[in-house]
Amino acid sequence: MTRSNRRPLLAGAVAASAALATGLLAACSAGQVAQTAGIEPAVPGVSGQTAGYPVYVRNALLEYSEPKGYPSGAKVPMALWIFNNSHEPVTLVSVTAAQGDRPVQVVLSSGSSVAPSASNAPACSVPVSASPVPSPTTTTPSASPSASGSAKPSGSASASASASPSASPSPSAAGATTIKVSIPAGGCVELSKRATQYLQAVDLPGALGNADPLAVTFGFTTAGGQSLSTGTPLNLPVAPPANPGPRPSITE
Repeated sequence: MTRSNRRPLLAGAVAASAALATGLLAACSAGQVAQTAGIEPAVPGVSGQTAGYPVYVRNALLEYSEPKGYPSGAKVPMALWIFNNSHEPVTLVSVTAAQGDRPVQVVLSSGSSVAPSASNAPACSVPVSASPVPSPTTTTPSASPSASGSAKPSGSASASASASPSASPSPSAAGATTIKVSIPAGGCVELSKRATQYLQAVDLPGALGNADPLAVTFGFTTAGGQSLSTGTPLNLPVAPPANPGPRPSITE
């Protein structure tokens, strides 16, 4: 083969190598972008479910107080959602908390909202792999309001969709020690300071830093009298501050 014939072959090989290298770099870059795009941001709260029953606690956390956290003896407000994906109403009847091996009392307090805001509430459904547990055949929570035919009961039936908590004993300055919050069938309830009611731990036995969790267990009863629990305590973290604090001044 002559020298003149070798030059086109050499030029073609160089061009093919450059094209292959460019393609490999593009594929590698595309793979990195796809992996990064699949990463979802972490949610600050924790979630749990009652054993064998479709009642869920979602995004439960302790509200942020200050950079130093909560001192001993302080009150710690909680914020969370409760979803009832079953066919019968359930009632939150107990909340037990512990700081390490020391028990902490939890009370039910009045929030800032006069009535639940349906516009701010997410859809009251939770995707689950198993079908919702059916309620007993004798339980017909929605039959009596519709059968009355009067305008007043029908209005109360539609109000249940907004998931307003049930009436509770008049709270003291700290809150009511008796906890009773109803969650309608297929409904949800927000418990936070911005809602109608919220839970708060009172009289902390020790200081609680912003990196320290509070172990909390939620207990429920169904309309048929079945007792439910989230089982293993949920370690509620302190929420991050809503706004970043001021930057420290630099001294020379």
